[in-house]
Amino acid sequence: MDLILLAAGLLLWQRSCSEGDDVWVLFLRSLAAIDLVVIALGNGVLWLEIPLLLLVFTLPSVAKIERGDRRP
Repeated sequence: MDLILLAAGLLLWQRSCSEGDDVWVLFLRSLAAIDLVVIALGNGVLWLEIPLLLLVFTLPSVAKIERGDRRP
């Protein structure tokens, strides 16, 4: 399970590299860093961490928000 969460954190970091807004990049990278630190330090709170990661991956990109595209 830790490998899946590690991959999700790294995927989130990679997604932040493709964003154009500096604030959004900082937000996504901080979430990815928090995820990776929780995994590295031991017993991650999986019942909290998994739903939050799923929520983060459903967030739209800045480009979609600027275009006004509300579809997923």
